[in-house]
Amino acid sequence: MKQNAECSDAHSSDPGVVDCAVIGSGPAGLSAAVNLARWRRRVLVIDDRDARSLWGQISRNYLGFPAGAPAAQIRLLGREQAANYGARFLAGQVTFATSDIGRFQLLVSPCPPRPAEAAGREGNAAADLERAAALGEERISEPVEIFARTLVIASGVRDQFPRFSGWQQCVGVSLFWCILCDGYETIGERVGVIGDDEEAIETALDLLEFTHDVFVVAGNPRGFDVSGARLADLSREGIRAYPCAVAQYRNRDGRISALVLDDPAHTVVPTKLVFAYRRPIARTEVARMLGVDLNVIGQIIVDSEAHTNIAAVYAAGDVTDLHDHQISAAVHEGNAAAAAANYYLYRPVQRAPGAIAR
Repeated sequence: MKQNAECSDAHSSDPGVVDCAVIGSGPAGLSAAVNLARWRRRVLVIDDRDARSLWGQISRNYLGFPAGAPAAQIRLLGREQAANYGARFLAGQVTFATSDIGRFQLLVSPCPPRPAEAAGREGNAAADLERAAALGEERISEPVEIFARTLVIASGVRDQFPRFSGWQQCVGVSLFWCILCDGYETIGERVGVIGDDEEAIETALDLLEFTHDVFVVAGNPRGFDVSGARLADLSREGIRAYPCAVAQYRNRDGRISALVLDDPAHTVVPTKLVFAYRRPIARTEVARMLGVDLNVIGQIIVDSEAHTNIAAVYAAGDVTDLHDHQISAAVHEGNAAAAAANYYLYRPVQRAPGAIAR
């Protein structure tokens, strides 16, 4: 570790400034950290452990894990891999960010006590905290200033799952958000979709590729926010639509067994799996402080190489508009962000004449 850190110092003109501060230690952030550290850059990963990668889901379509791998385990392995190449870690929240003459100034505050509504299972967060401590993650008791030549924002999203007794144990086990990740596991099962908009309707219809036993619940007393023609599409495909809220999610040990509808009959609809669709909220607090452009739904706008509109600021993973909510996509985007940041960090002589780093 010491030798790797010394190699990284050789590439920085100011030992008090890290080459790249990576905000977030999910798959995108850790992928960026691994690759930048392998390019002998001084990398600091800042994380508050409020991430969807700490839920209970198992990634079964990530290449190289034929039996599937828990997302939280991939995160642990990624952290160890980044540490092996000299990346450092800091537990905290970035509460202020600004640009300061060719570098960025961040104020990192201590993480507050973990709230009950924080993303991820408490056990996964505790294991992540323990492993990070063993790898030298720094804990702070008061705010500290960090200076960085580049930034990679990989802060992820806040999911808006339905809240019910036992919901946290269900996430990633019987309560999902991504048909691309988990549609295969619905083969032959009864599946419910919660949502009132077009995305929910499309998801229900797309699930017919795996099972013919699908139903949709609006999830609110107002009913569906789609045209009658779309509801007719569901009916023609054999999908029952319930224009009401859910009164109860019957579950045990993370397994949902039925939904009790908030209708006059208190209809009980058995199910094994539920896909909940309510748009996640991108965690863009740092991006907003720096003036990074966002799209209409609040995600960071990036190009295919992870550039934002601000020079030396890159973004990757679910916080951006170029993602499909999969670990494989997040790892790729983190790698792209690292490559862009590394190119920016090259000395002018290392670039082709006239090439612009941004």
